[in-house]
Amino acid sequence: MIAPLRRLFTIHCLLITCLLAACVASVTPDEKFRVIMHPDGLLYAGDQVSFEVLPPSAFESEGHEVEVSVDDRELGRAGFGPYGVAGRTEATLWWVWDTGDLEPGPETLTFTLLPDGPSWQETITLHPQSGVPPSEQGAHWAVLTSDCCALNFITGTAAERDIASLAQVADEQAADLAARMDESLSEKIQVVFMPRVLGNGGFASNAIYVSYLDSDYLGNATAQVLHHEFVHWFDALVGGDLRPTIFQEGLAVYLSGGHFKPEPLIPRAAALLELGWYIPLRTLADDFYPQQHEIGYLEAAALAGYMVESYGWEEFDAFYRDIHATPDGRDSQAIDATLQENFGITFTELEGSYLDFLRGQTVPADVRDDLRLSVLFYDTVRRYQQSLDPSAYFMTAWLPDYMTMSQRGIVADFLRHPSCVENRLIEAMLVNADRSLRAGVYEQAERGLRGVNVLLDMLTAGK
Repeated sequence: MIAPLRRLFTIHCLLITCLLAACVASVTPDEKFRVIMHPDGLLYAGDQVSFEVLPPSAFESEGHEVEVSVDDRELGRAGFGPYGVAGRTEATLWWVWDTGDLEPGPETLTFTLLPDGPSWQETITLHPQSGVPPSEQGAHWAVLTSDCCALNFITGTAAERDIASLAQVADEQAADLAARMDESLSEKIQVVFMPRVLGNGGFASNAIYVSYLDSDYLGNATAQVLHHEFVHWFDALVGGDLRPTIFQEGLAVYLSGGHFKPEPLIPRAAALLELGWYIPLRTLADDFYPQQHEIGYLEAAALAGYMVESYGWEEFDAFYRDIHATPDGRDSQAIDATLQENFGITFTELEGSYLDFLRGQTVPADVRDDLRLSVLFYDTVRRYQQSLDPSAYFMTAWLPDYMTMSQRGIVADFLRHPSCVENRLIEAMLVNADRSLRAGVYEQAERGLRGVNVLLDMLTAGK
């Protein structure tokens, strides 16, 4: 399959080069200030536009702001701070440029670093509003209230079509967790169905954000994603002083019976040892999110499951809620202190018994193959996102506040996404690879993923 695809891309190399430049040039790293504009893709007269301003790597951002103006009229300003899971340093100017009164054509914006410069200009072309994608025309925010939740969605999307069944799924998942965690809801959970892939398909913050679309290349089961994110919601309701990330995420996967799909957690965690992928628990506790995503979540989930089986749910839960920060700020030290107080063991001793437990497991070949290819699949997805859809990459995903979007009538930030030739082709290949993986057709899944990586090699070589 790879050879024909290589010939296809050779034939269309000029088109690909042009489209690649259009899609990714705005986020190519250099040693200047960079501006990322939202919504993604073309901008149209009438859009409400946001800006992310990224400084050079050596820039000392403290005490500085960025101002954006047009025709000597200030649109907005913002200081620098951490953004996203990665804590990337940037100045984020949310929807500061309302183009509703502007005519189509070029507009020159001036960005100024305050207090003492420099300044630079960006020329942006606004396209006629008549060219707005059909999915946006007449689209607006709507909400359906169920037993557990307020389900927010954009009209004309797959979520609107399926909203009745989605409400039933949400109610079932929330009821399961309310019973399991012995916690009732005092108010509705705000759930936002996003008609595009962002991150790994689910986020929990001021609301539960879930990707829901027909062409979801992650292939996530909505019930699984909702359950995972609802665990975070109920976990926060129950509370606790520190709640280290290793247990927050581990608990979410453990109580959901898997990460992106139902899966045998203990055998899969044991397979990590056979594959040489095991991450020391102190490393995982102190620096969770930069670790390989699937490995970290699986290891944490199996650890939570091991502790529940060893000590019982009530004892584990009491331990988890009793963890308090230590002066050095390291989660591993906080966990160690609370383990000694509650169970009379150190974190090192817990890891030793956990490893002995995993070494005693039998790992079926299909479990090991599924894990190996799952890691390859999601690494490939994130490579694609970083290269050709950076707004979707989970560490720095563009995740606007749905409430503000609803109040201001903004839908483009969720409806628009890169749709160049290579985006459509690679996403289709990822859909097929995901289907093969979930069906257990591992050789076909691996061939498909190798094909995606060959294309990414070719595309990124020209950056």
